[in-house]
Amino acid sequence: MTVFSALVAVALQIPRVVPEKDLQNRWFAEPLHYLTMGPDVFQKNKSGFPALSKHHQQMIFAYMRLKAVPWILLCNVGPDASTFKADDVSVLSSGNRPPLTDENFPALGDAHSRTAAVSQEPSARPGADAHMAYLQWLQSQQPPFTALESPTLTSFQDWLQSPLQPLSDNLESATYEVFEGDPVKYDRYEAAVIEALSEWRELNLPTSKKGAVVIAVAGSGRGPLVTRALQAASYTKVDVEIWAVEKNPNAYVYLLRQNETLWNGKVHVVKTDMRAWKGPVISDSAETGPVYGKVDVLISELLGSFGDNELSPECLDGIQHVMAKPHGISIPHSYTAHISPISTPKLYGEILARSATEATASSTPWVVRLFALDFVCQKVPGHPRFQLAWEFSHPVPESTLESVNVRRSGGTMGGGGGSMAGAAGANDHNSRYCHVTFVCRTQGVTHGLAGYFESTLYESKLDATKGDKVEISTHPERIDQKSKDMISWFPIFFPLKEPLSFPADTELEVSMWRQTDDSKVWYEWQMEAWTWVGETSRVKVGSSGLCSSRQVACLM
Repeated sequence: MTVFSALVAVALQIPRVVPEKDLQNRWFAEPLHYLTMGPDVFQKNKSGFPALSKHHQQMIFAYMRLKAVPWILLCNVGPDASTFKADDVSVLSSGNRPPLTDENFPALGDAHSRTAAVSQEPSARPGADAHMAYLQWLQSQQPPFTALESPTLTSFQDWLQSPLQPLSDNLESATYEVFEGDPVKYDRYEAAVIEALSEWRELNLPTSKKGAVVIAVAGSGRGPLVTRALQAASYTKVDVEIWAVEKNPNAYVYLLRQNETLWNGKVHVVKTDMRAWKGPVISDSAETGPVYGKVDVLISELLGSFGDNELSPECLDGIQHVMAKPHGISIPHSYTAHISPISTPKLYGEILARSATEATASSTPWVVRLFALDFVCQKVPGHPRFQLAWEFSHPVPESTLESVNVRRSGGTMGGGGGSMAGAAGANDHNSRYCHVTFVCRTQGVTHGLAGYFESTLYESKLDATKGDKVEISTHPERIDQKSKDMISWFPIFFPLKEPLSFPADTELEVSMWRQTDDSKVWYEWQMEAWTWVGETSRVKVGSSGLCSSRQVACLM
């Protein structure tokens, strides 16, 4: 089919021999409604009951993880009707069934007891009932659900969400509450602060305030990172002075209450855009006015699903002027963006439906809990399945900020960072470009790019542990190693306007840009399919055309 229809669903007939994993993944991404299974798929176990191979079981377990679990239809199992005689009473007729007794209608307590005592072997019943009993037993043998498979997160499977714009919009309390429900992220942040404070003391670095390391939490929201910073200071027994900077008036009121009820007044709470903040107030008098100090450790929680898509680079550029030189620490220290082409017919269908009323539906980078998808490329030497797009590090070199100040023609907002509005190329240093190649051994179709990020929160500076890192990641191949069960970020999806089909042995070349005009940031992306026609030559067999999110750009 060349035209997608939301009215068309897929029914798969499961073969006796399970197909290769790539083919399974290809069909897992489709809008699957039915699985059909015949008697030839089943084997006999030691007790003579029908059973499925381990490979079949794993495939069915995967389908049971879907939000919309497909129906399983058993075909051609049970008694063979062709063997019945004319005067036989059908085994399926009501007259041939055993009479119902009280045991068929147990009390709730008895029913629960019986359920708990279910045998590890399916019950012995002939024909179709034996196969049905096995599948019911198999359902009870599913592996335990992980933190990423909770009912709440399952409800988000393949559901399109617009990216947040925390700079231009004030987040609601409910949104903050969702963020705060991820202990893994905050555990990693606390570990990073512990390492930073411990090494600061061990290296005997000077502090911006006598006897205390000055910490600022920029964009502190409702204060979870403030709490973790206080806990890290208590754990390391390092004296600190903490400043919480937040522009959202509702979150600011919450911070004041937290400071009174939870932090015992230990935190200085400031209501302002972090880019306008001039730094910690050292002293203030009518004659001289306020005197501002510096920050030793700057903590921020500005990362988006693609790392930089919620304008973390622009925000941290604007507040970098308050960091102490040369020892000031930024947590996070750096972050990288990663991409991979995917096939996701369900999302394409959803975007196609939205396009009737949303002109920007096909050009919006969507935040999605990607689940029913197929990574269309393979990992080969020199070409990973997930490839690096670009990286940002903080603090940026002073020479870069000096160049920004020279280019800036507008005034500042009050701090040393200020607004970029009216500037000529003042944010050019935060533009990025990548061109990467993915290898696809089998034919397929791609509907867009899946985006992920990794971040180094802190990197050790001690000689003995230099290079050791505290990291977080949404990279599918590394999340378990760096931040297992972290749920704060869903992937981002950059859709193509039209699906791009390609034959076997194709190379997908992806070009991507992070663009800026000093008042907003947007992305552009393009895919081209090239196939080899000889050992040294190849031809282009398809192109997506240029896609751009400029109409829904992130406002600075």
